[in-house]
Amino acid sequence: MRMSPIPPPAALSYCARMSKMKIRPMTIVLLILSGGLVAVGCIYLADTAAHLPALMPGHAAHSTHHHTKHALVAFALAAVALIGAWFTTAPDHSAT
Repeated sequence: MRMSPIPPPAALSYCARMSKMKIRPMTIVLLILSGGLVAVGCIYLADTAAHLPALMPGHAAHSTHHHTKHALVAFALAAVALIGAWFTTAPDHSAT
């Protein structure tokens, strides 16, 4: 006896919710921005001030200082960008 491929009700409601979600261009921009900010935070944690690229704030020749606060700010801004990306995926509420 063959069983019909009927998904469980929980999967149906999940699919229905996901079909209403829209990925807007702003969502993609915010996701790319958050990835970049995470990379910047990792660079601040991994490299000393002397080894930072010259265009990054905090670059100082012959310094052995790590910019932990700069890294924390970059990670916090990445989290804010991710939250913003999450809010931009809200379903459209059409007036009925």
